[in-house]
Amino acid sequence: MKGSNFVVKMIISLAFILACVVFFYTYIKTPYPVEQKNTNNSQLDKWSLENSALNGAPLVENKNIYDFSKNEEMTKIYITVFPTSDTSGKLRKFSEYNLLTRKDKPDIFSLDANVEFGDANGDLNEVKNPDVINAAFSIRGSSTLNSAFKSYKIKLKNGTDTFYGQKTLNLNKHAFDISKISNKFSMDMMSTVPNISSLRTNFILVYIRDASLPQSAQSYKYYGLFTNVENPNKSSLNIRGFDGNGNMYKAINFLFQLNPDLKNVNDPTYNKASFEKVLQVKTGTDHSKLLNMLKDINDMNKDFNTSFKKYFNEENYLTWIACNILLGNEDTINQNFIIYSPTNSLTWYLMPWDYDGTFHFGKYQSHYSAPLSLKGVQRITGLTLHKRYFKQPGNLLKLTNKIKELLANNFTKDKVSALLNSYRPVLAATIPKTPDLIISSLRPNEFNAYLNQFYNQILVNYNKFLKSNNFPSPVFVAEPVRHKNGNVDLSWEPSFDYQGDLVHYSVTFAKDSSMKNVVFSAKNLTQQQYTYKKKIPKGTYYLKVSIIDSSGKVQCSRDVYEDVSKVYGVLPHFGVSQVVFR
Repeated sequence: MKGSNFVVKMIISLAFILACVVFFYTYIKTPYPVEQKNTNNSQLDKWSLENSALNGAPLVENKNIYDFSKNEEMTKIYITVFPTSDTSGKLRKFSEYNLLTRKDKPDIFSLDANVEFGDANGDLNEVKNPDVINAAFSIRGSSTLNSAFKSYKIKLKNGTDTFYGQKTLNLNKHAFDISKISNKFSMDMMSTVPNISSLRTNFILVYIRDASLPQSAQSYKYYGLFTNVENPNKSSLNIRGFDGNGNMYKAINFLFQLNPDLKNVNDPTYNKASFEKVLQVKTGTDHSKLLNMLKDINDMNKDFNTSFKKYFNEENYLTWIACNILLGNEDTINQNFIIYSPTNSLTWYLMPWDYDGTFHFGKYQSHYSAPLSLKGVQRITGLTLHKRYFKQPGNLLKLTNKIKELLANNFTKDKVSALLNSYRPVLAATIPKTPDLIISSLRPNEFNAYLNQFYNQILVNYNKFLKSNNFPSPVFVAEPVRHKNGNVDLSWEPSFDYQGDLVHYSVTFAKDSSMKNVVFSAKNLTQQQYTYKKKIPKGTYYLKVSIIDSSGKVQCSRDVYEDVSKVYGVLPHFGVSQVVFR
């Protein structure tokens, strides 16, 4: 038995040794998985932005974030504003905001604040911590700074309850908005449209307590109806299913040109303040993708269609322009819009911002409204991107078809009426009260009649677009050159006509902005230049260049001279520029 046990043990030992040899040989001779991965270099090492699957992808927004059932809600917000030292150590107070005007914009300062939201009934039964600073409070806006009734921005501090996930509130008073709901209506309409993103809006009733006043005078004062417009930022991108780490900019004075102030952050001469005079940075820290897009779009030696397809989604582009035309938004040329590009994409998308200048019609139409010849795409083709796009054959027809599509599916009479009806209870509860009654151009009993005209105005905007396309394109006029002998050289860029009509030019040079006191004029010019060969004395003059097509349609240049008017304050002269010879 002992002998057989020995044999069994020897067999087991040999089997174990053989197994070890096989195991050792297999793992020494066979490469590890990580080595296999490195030798193959798979697709990750070959991936680049140039071949990203996101390039040219449609803009798909999570539309579920919009809740029209909240349109009848009037959230009450109670704000205590504290005296606060500014960066120079000067103590600033809430009452100083009333003294600020548009020219004082660089002096805008922020104040410490306590913000509380009303309960389910909108009431503030008790202020939890009235002296706790949980927000920063400031004035906002541009033209509205000239109003006695300001708009405000609130930035809630970390740890403070948000407002539907929003830490920044843009409280717009819309002092110059006839209907008080133009911005909200526009944003709500666009929130239902595919291929474009909108912004969430809410009606807010604002109460403010000025903590700089004597204790006996400190009470919450009712400031009336405001509209909160969602702040475009990383959070707003994330909630829509977009890339919060992408690049997003708000246009301040952006012409889609290679502006010398637009530089990347690694440029030694980069200046953020200068950059943001053109584009305000909302998200992103590397501007190289933006600069590459602008370089290609402005390169006249590159095929435009190739560059456009590389950097833009045509459905988003056309939808954004179509919405602006139907809503009558004339204040979106070089400002008041957003451009956004995801991290892993070359594509840029256009998004809306600020529509409180829309729906001024009838006797309330702005005196600054452009003439018919400058409506529609004529208004925006001063920007390089739009000019080059609409010069391409067939693209104007694409826009026309997109507008028809929106009228048939989104901007219908029933949808417009339903949306406006959701606002009426709010207006009925607020407009008849001060301070909204004070600043309303409409009487409370006129609001319904005015709102009832919104759909018809959308159709009017569409018809103006169609008619404006029959005019030749407006042009930029160069600064006139006066020679030592007093002769004057004039020049301008060439115009083009969407119908293919031939165009000619006329010039008028006058001593007054109404162009009645004429110094000289010339007609039927076929070249984009003219020299007046008589001596022009030094002084102030006014120049008008007109473009006339073969069917007699007259277009003006892109110049606008603003004259001082006792009636309007500022009276624009479209197609006129001031010339000063010293």
